[in-house]
This record gives sequence, structure tokens and C-alpha cells, in this order.
Amino acid sequence: MIPISTRTKEAIKTGLAMTIAYGIALQMDWDRPYWAAFAVAFISLPTAGQSLHKGALRMLGTLVAGVAALALIALFPQQRWWFMVFLSVYIGFCTYLMTGKKNQYFYQVMAFVCAIICFDGGANSLNAFQTAMVRIQQTGMGIMVYTLVSVFLWPRTSVGELNEASRKLGVVQRGLFETYRGLMTGKGSGVDSRSQRMKALQLLAQLEQTLDVAEVDSYEVWAVRHQWRRFLRESKMLMEALGRWRVSLPEIEQLDLNKLLPNLAAMCSELEMRFGQIQGMLTGEAPAQALQPITLAIDKVELAARSHFERAALAVTKTQLDRLEALSRSLFDCVQDIKGFSRQDSKPPRYKAPVVGLALDLDRIGAVVRVLSGLWLAFLIWVYIDPPGHASFVVIAVSLGLAFARFPQLPVSKTLLPAILSCGFAGVVYVFVMPHLSGYLQLGLMIFAVTFGITYLFHTPQQGLSRAFGLAFFAVLTSIANQQTYNFATFANSTAMIVLGLSLLLVTSYIPFRPHPEKAFLRLVRRFFRHAEFLISRMALDRKPQIGWKDRRKMMFYQKDILELPQKLAAWGGQIDQRLFPGNTPEQIQTLVNSLHALGLRLKDLLSARENPQSTLLARELIEDVRAWRIAIETLFQRWSDNPVTEPDADLQEQLALKLNVMEARIDQTLTLAEQEALRPEDYGNFYQLIGSYRGLSESAVAHAQLAKGLNWAHWKEERF
Repeated sequence: MIPISTRTKEAIKTGLAMTIAYGIALQMDWDRPYWAAFAVAFISLPTAGQSLHKGALRMLGTLVAGVAALALIALFPQQRWWFMVFLSVYIGFCTYLMTGKKNQYFYQVMAFVCAIICFDGGANSLNAFQTAMVRIQQTGMGIMVYTLVSVFLWPRTSVGELNEASRKLGVVQRGLFETYRGLMTGKGSGVDSRSQRMKALQLLAQLEQTLDVAEVDSYEVWAVRHQWRRFLRESKMLMEALGRWRVSLPEIEQLDLNKLLPNLAAMCSELEMRFGQIQGMLTGEAPAQALQPITLAIDKVELAARSHFERAALAVTKTQLDRLEALSRSLFDCVQDIKGFSRQDSKPPRYKAPVVGLALDLDRIGAVVRVLSGLWLAFLIWVYIDPPGHASFVVIAVSLGLAFARFPQLPVSKTLLPAILSCGFAGVVYVFVMPHLSGYLQLGLMIFAVTFGITYLFHTPQQGLSRAFGLAFFAVLTSIANQQTYNFATFANSTAMIVLGLSLLLVTSYIPFRPHPEKAFLRLVRRFFRHAEFLISRMALDRKPQIGWKDRRKMMFYQKDILELPQKLAAWGGQIDQRLFPGNTPEQIQTLVNSLHALGLRLKDLLSARENPQSTLLARELIEDVRAWRIAIETLFQRWSDNPVTEPDADLQEQLALKLNVMEARIDQTLTLAEQEALRPEDYGNFYQLIGSYRGLSESAVAHAQLAKGLNWAHWKEERF
């Protein structure tokens, strides 16, 4: 038997499903049979679970869109401007939800299918109802056809991908721990762990996507879905904890940790064993030994000989290691549940992700503005100019706008040439091939061959959007129907409609922000420091009782956002054309992104330390000193939020050293005045963790300022079209 590659199998499955879907639609004499082809084009994915999951989202989105469209037409049958206002509200709402992280495709379908029914059906309620029914039935049929083909022909489930992603994640987590342990103990090789961190983030995203579909096509995963969700949540928390531990290490480089933390080696060995056993269980190996809960002990005699800020740095590092110990225990227990191994008698605590407050995301609002701008411009062009495609021009503008809203880093200008080439290919088939076909056997072979070719050429996950649009453009331009007509003018109008739709999308991409990567990068940097400024302004020791519910929700949202913004910055930074900005290398940009990531983690440490109760005596005596420190950092963040290229008036390193000396003396005076019984051990620990977090944030700000000086920011600020 001749071996067939996975790439070829997927192309055959998509081609066969497309041919069958067209055949059924033509046999049933349904209007616009290419709508069934759309369903096949957009849900053709490697595994049955992926296809079924996306198909379910498409079907549900189509049903909701049909109801919404009919409601809007019924409410505003003769009031087109009010109709457009409420349609804009609906599409804007869908766009905002679509640009989030959950069920993106569902909200996208809700938006563009509603536009299709509203504009293709016209103001006539009967036509709109018929359009909605045809859309629903053909979508359902296309989904059913591809699902059956994927189930019976070379079926693939997502279980293997889920297990592989989790196994790789376990390897990366263990590798990061070993790397950071080496850095802490001075035995590290100095290997850059950035690639490991990026790989871990990619694996977490892949794991989350795969888990959604593995629950659908595998009872094995469905039975332990709650444990898998817990595994995903705690893996994210573990990655954050590893990052926070990593950025705390520079402050303890000069400390003899083996003397200060006598059982540090034992804890690190236990953690390394845990990560190894987690990795082993993810590959099917039973754990070799039971967990040994361990807590770091501090040598008080050695600690007393250290300065206050050395004690503070040690307190921060100890907190990070204790967090890693607890999270690794919980993750170990979770993997035991998933893999069915015997559980320990004592259950470790399960960590819950913090609730994120509601706040408007400016990037998502920008996407809403762009989509609605395209909707209204297309509508006005249709009403007053009547472009090629007529009302379909509005539909294509909305559909393309929604598709690109999910991928903001994708330049619209780079899609024009591939779209024109796709239209040219469809034109060749439409003009020179299809008129010579007779009967569905020949037509089906042609459909299969074209679908096979497009799917085979665009086979990678990164090319999924190109593959779907290539198939969709072919279906629209050929307009296969029982009463087939061949009219070059019709084809030319359809091609012009697509090109004009992309051109309109290119214009609206400048609304409300310029689409250039360097502009987006600068905008996100400013946003990072705006959020950081807000967070640190709410950290006054005497302000906590005054924080209202609105500020608390904003703080929760901003905490989450400052940890996610470096990922967005890395994505935009990777799109900057180095030929246009030769003075700024990709390495410099990535290093700057890493510094912002470190700042975000440091700020998260400070927020966590601020939540701990502080001694009334220490807060009273040192509040002015801490306030001056906080205001200095807040002012610096405020200046960077206004202009990321602003350099400090004086050397930050010198300012920090002077402030540390003053604070050291003030802490000595305060502790000398304090009675021994007035302060509990936890009071010392909480206070040292607080000032250690402040110092860590200050050090990261210094590092960021030094890196920022090396970039040619002025070149980025130059205007270009």
C-alpha cells in the first residue's frame, strides 16, 4: 500500500466533502449552493473534534444571527437609518466579544451572517426569512457532510494533540525550573531562557484550543474535563510564578543562600523531582515516590547580619519559592487525577485564578470602530453610488472587516495581490473550463481538483485563513448553480467587488489608529505605563480602605493586562520592517519587551505584597518614606505613559542608591524605637516583602530606562503612509 501523507489526506477529505456538499445542494435545487461550500471551507480542520467544535459554533452563530436579522427587519422595515444604527450596535457588540479569547468564531458568525440576511434579503420580510432559512439549512448540511467525511475517512481525534502539548509543556516547565535554579545558585550556564518561555506560551495557547475540541471527540477527555481545565489554569499560574521567581533573582546574587536558607538544596531537589514526575506522568509513567511537603527555613543568626534590603530581597525570593512549592503540589495532584494514578491521602490546596474585573479594552474598541467604519462607508457607497455587487458589497466589506479584526497584525495591503491572483485563477476556471463541462461527474471532478489544490498548497495552521478565503472566493466567483450562466461582466463585477472591499478595508485600517507596527508598538508601551501608573497610585499604605468597587475592578483588569501586553508587543515588534528602521534590531526590540515583562511581574509582586497586613507602627513611622518612593516611581511611569522616549532628568541608578541609603537608616531608627513585643515575626516578614518588592520594581525600571536609551525612538515617530 502506498503511504499517504497527512497533508494529502486532509486535502482529499476537504475536496470530497466540498464535492458532496455541492452535489446535495444542487440535487435539492437550493438557491446559492455555494453557501454549503462556505461551511466546508471554514470548518475543514485536521481532527474531527476541531471540525465539529467549529461547526457547532458556526451553526449556533447562524441561528442567532437569523433571529437577530429578522427582528431588526421587522422592527425597522421602512426606517433604514434607524435600522443601520441598531445593526451597528449589534455588530459592534459581536465584534467586541469576538476579539476576546472565548468563542471568537461564534461571535464572528453572529455578526457577518446577520449582515448577509439583512442586506441580501432586503427590506422584504419574506425574502429575509427565505434567505435566513436557506443559509441555516445549507450551513447545517455543509457541517454535517464534512463531519461525516472526517469521521469515516482517516479519522483523527484531538487526544493525541492534547497529550503531546501537555507532555511538551511539562518538559519546558521542568527545563525553566532547572535553568532558574542554576541562575539562583550561581551554577547556571547563562543560557537565554526567552525561547523556552515563548515556547511555553505557545504550548499553553495550543493546549487551551485543543482542550476545547478534545472534549468533543473523546469521552476519555470528557470524563476528566474538569481536571484538564484545572491543569490548564494551574499551568498558567505556574508559568507566572516561575517568571516572578526569575525576575527576583538579581537582588540576591551577592547573598550566601545556603547559609541563609539551610534547606534550600533540599527544597530545590524536591521541586526538581516533582517537575520530573509531572513530566513522567504526562507520558504515562506512574510516580515513583510520594510528595514531601517542604517549607523554607531561614537562619535567623545569619539573617541578623544582613542589611534591611538584603533581608527584603531574601523575603521576596522565599515567597516565590513557597508559591512554587504549593503550586507544584497542586499540579502534581491534578495530573494524578487526569492519568488515573493513585492519589495521596492529603490533598494539596487547589488554586483558583483571580476574577478579572470589567474594563474596556482599547484594542478591542479599536477593532469595533474599524468594523463599523467599514460597515457605514460600504453602506453609504451602496446607497449613493451603487458599486459592483450592489448590496453584496456591504456584506463583503463587513465579512472581511470581521476576519481581519481577529488578526490585527496581518497587513491588509499584503492580501491584495493574493486576492487578485485567486480571482484570476477562478476566472480561468470560470471562462475556460466550466463551459466545457457536462453533468455533475465532470463538475464534481473539477470541484474536487480545485479544492484539493488549494487545501494542499495552504496546509499549515498559519495558512488557515488564506485557505478558507481562497475556497470562499472561488465559490463566490464561479457561482455554481443548476441554472448555470457564463457572463464575463458578472464575473468582473464580482472580482471588482472583492478588490474594492479589500481596498475599503485598507482605508478603514487607519481608523482609529495607524496600522503600522511601530505605531502600534508605541501605543501599547504607553498603555502599559498608563496601567502601571494607575496600579501604583492605588498602593498608598493609608489608601486601601478608600478604594471603591470601580477602582478594584479596574485594578484586577489592569493587573491581567500588564502581564498580557508584552505578548502583544512581541507580536507587533516582530512585524516591524527592519529595512525601514535599520537602527533598531529585532534583538533590541525583544530585549525591551522582556524588560516590560519583568516590570509587569515586579508590579504584580508589589501588588501581592501590598495585600499583606502591615504593622501599624511600621506604617506610621515609615509611611512618608515609602510614599516618596512610590510617588517617584509613579511619576516616572506617568512620564513614560505620555512619552515612552522621555529620559529621566538624572541617573536613576544614583537616585535609587541614595533612596536605599536613606531608607536603610530610617528603618534602623524605627526598629530601634520599637519594642520587641510590639512586632510579630509576620510583621517583619510582610514589611520586608513590601520594601523588597519596591526595590525590585525600581531596579527593573532602571534596567528598562537603560535599554530604552539604545533604541532610535525618533525614527519610529516619523509619519509615513
